[in-house]
Amino acid sequence: MITVKEESEMGGSPHESSLPSGFTRVALNSFSSRLYFGDGALDRLFQGFKPRQIIYLYGSERCLNLAEMLCVRAQLPISGGGMNSKVIFLDGGCGFDPSIITNFSRRNKLDRALILRNILLSRAFTCFQMTNFIECKLKEVLEDTGSKLVVISDFPSLYCDQDLEEDIGREQFCRALIGLTTIIKSKDAIALITRSGKATQRMKKLEALLKRRCSITANIVTQGSAEKIILERHPSTPTLQVNIPVAVNMGLESFLEAA
Repeated sequence: MITVKEESEMGGSPHESSLPSGFTRVALNSFSSRLYFGDGALDRLFQGFKPRQIIYLYGSERCLNLAEMLCVRAQLPISGGGMNSKVIFLDGGCGFDPSIITNFSRRNKLDRALILRNILLSRAFTCFQMTNFIECKLKEVLEDTGSKLVVISDFPSLYCDQDLEEDIGREQFCRALIGLTTIIKSKDAIALITRSGKATQRMKKLEALLKRRCSITANIVTQGSAEKIILERHPSTPTLQVNIPVAVNMGLESFLEAA
């Protein structure tokens, strides 16, 4: 587990931060709100994310961008739509981009150095490393840091490596998924899982298992210069079809369509 540090070009005097000076563990019954994107259209669609939920965003690269932005949002006070919490980021695709965090923090006048320090990054290069972290370390890290958001990028992809036998990948995936579900619910945290790119037939089999355990599932599809969000599963939102303009301060200049 390593802490993301600012690169040299990120130097300079930090902006005044709207974050609290310290982080405290938050019990489930003290949550007065959910984790929000801070964008009216997206928040009306997803209605915020609650403790004990597992969310799966897959499809375009935008999934990872949205996850990285929630890494910033989670650190805000509860009154500001956040969780007053550090974030655990398990990078299965080695795609975490500190510049996204930095740019989003700058636009919102947050202390970039503090935001990055409170994202605890661990990179997994094999499915065995990912499964081992979830089974042996995740619970302890959640307890030690009081984190309430766990982001896992390219979770299914790691278990579909062409050099890995399919039955072994499936066995490792099931172990990791069961462990993640149990820990997230016992610690009143939120798990956000992303996967970018096209899925192979092998990957689709694992995704079917994953979707059964998720509270919210959405497919983000690129269509030319626009993008579409297909909300496949949600505990309270019915099937919708509406164009959603994304706020400029999200850094997303396309239109999203929820279906």
